[in-house]
Amino acid sequence: MPRLLPPLPLLPSLSPLRMLLVLLVAFALSACSPRYDWRTTVSQEGGYAALYPAKPTRAARDVSIAGRKLPMTMEAARIDDTLFAVGVVTLPEDDAALRQQALESMQAGLAANLGTHTSEPPSARAVKVTTAAAPAIALDAVEVQVAGISPQDQSPRRLTARLVASGRHVYQAVVLEAGDAARDQRQSEQVEQFLTGFHPY
Repeated sequence: MPRLLPPLPLLPSLSPLRMLLVLLVAFALSACSPRYDWRTTVSQEGGYAALYPAKPTRAARDVSIAGRKLPMTMEAARIDDTLFAVGVVTLPEDDAALRQQALESMQAGLAANLGTHTSEPPSARAVKVTTAAAPAIALDAVEVQVAGISPQDQSPRRLTARLVASGRHVYQAVVLEAGDAARDQRQSEQVEQFLTGFHPY
């Protein structure tokens, strides 16, 4: 079972990306090994399997999605200044229109809350995410990448995410790079390994 983070102060509903940033600050307060130690973690509650580079921790919050407050869980592992995370929003019902609204809201929120955007335009492309079922099913998904500047310390940030939905769950597998790691492609292999290692049920 993932190690639980200490309780966070009560806050208003957070956007999915702001929740990521809260986790990043929490990780920064503790020591972290720079070594990649890949392991598969299965979330029965969230309904997915993910390949993390370190033991993940867990947090939960209500987030604003499609004009509603919905429960979201986030499991994340940090290597240096890079956060590898999977967020899951649970919908009140299995509804195709609501799933699409949630996907669009989460994608817009990731781009809007990263900070001041750089001259590099955000990109989005259609991808397939395979399920953990046997045989695996290929689900339609979107991969987005956004570069920004932190409003706190003016350091560069780069976010790469895959968003996909299935049933009552809407997922975002996210890598948030900060500082030197966001300036080049030194972690491209690890980013791809994490994103392709994510499989919903």
